[in-house]
Amino acid sequence: MEFTRFKQTKTQRGFTYAYYFKPASPGKPTLLLAHGFPTPAYIWHKQIAFLEPLGFGILAPDLLGYAGTDKPTDPKAYVGSGLAQDIVDILDKEGIEKVVAIGHDWGVQVVSRLLNYHSDRIIGAAVLAVCYLPPIPVGTDMTLVLKEKLGYDVYAYQRFFVEPGAHLLIEKNVGLQSKVLSKRMLIVLQFDAFFSMFFPLPKSDSQPENIVRDHMCVEGKAKAWVEENRVTELVSYITPQDKQYFKETLLAGGMQGPLAWYKVFLSGDGSADDAKISKEAALITKPLLFIGFNNDPICRPEVGYETHAAYVQSQSNITNKVVDGDHWALLSHSDEVNKALLEWIEGL
Repeated sequence: MEFTRFKQTKTQRGFTYAYYFKPASPGKPTLLLAHGFPTPAYIWHKQIAFLEPLGFGILAPDLLGYAGTDKPTDPKAYVGSGLAQDIVDILDKEGIEKVVAIGHDWGVQVVSRLLNYHSDRIIGAAVLAVCYLPPIPVGTDMTLVLKEKLGYDVYAYQRFFVEPGAHLLIEKNVGLQSKVLSKRMLIVLQFDAFFSMFFPLPKSDSQPENIVRDHMCVEGKAKAWVEENRVTELVSYITPQDKQYFKETLLAGGMQGPLAWYKVFLSGDGSADDAKISKEAALITKPLLFIGFNNDPICRPEVGYETHAAYVQSQSNITNKVVDGDHWALLSHSDEVNKALLEWIEGL
């Protein structure tokens, strides 16, 4: 990923965005790549390395709260309508009329609201791991909805993320190690525990836990993992250099902005904003690619199938693919993901 391709612009809401941009070759569409938590645009580097040489335009923003983009701490800045408008402002800045919108994790929230508010700017949409996110009715607790659907507390970790001071706990260590380690070392250890939980080693003979299911999906366990500074080996699909970049960008900007995506979701501010979306606008009329990741305990493919059956207006618009990876299969199984994306894009 060539970092010299990053540009900056200020949106109508007054936020400065950093974004990777490579113009499309004649006859090729521009691909919008919207990342999720807790990674900036760099998470797409394997897709960019594959798709950019084929002539596709690439627009990969550091979304609000990340890396070179502004990091407001008010969760209301992260409502879906505002995030979608920010992206449209970037498209207008670059003179791009339409894009193929591709999202992973919270990036799917951005793609979903682009479909709802600005469908005229979308050629087609691809969602990875997370399915299309329809407007949430006011008063609906999605943590309870999914717990009842899946039979376990799939969003337990999110309640830790929205606790006051959660960002400080992730950024710092207040434990016994403070007697023997420098402040810098403490920050590294605490972040490493968070990183080990979010990019988990798979279950094996030497690592008998399903880290995501056993700790992120059980009340109190995610917080305890971080407090206890539980650090594992680095997963094979992330290099030490990759991790260092994620660490530096997140610690430099702090975790309060990235965690605000969860606060607006759980506080009700997000659903209040969604109330502006009409029933007609909530339906998807564009081609949709869903790439589910079979080994992701939180973002289950079956939830995506059910959601898309209800909201995609013509079932012929849906293309489903499944990859035998966890939440980060866009890295660990990048060849399969890239192939699925290319086949679908070329068929649009």
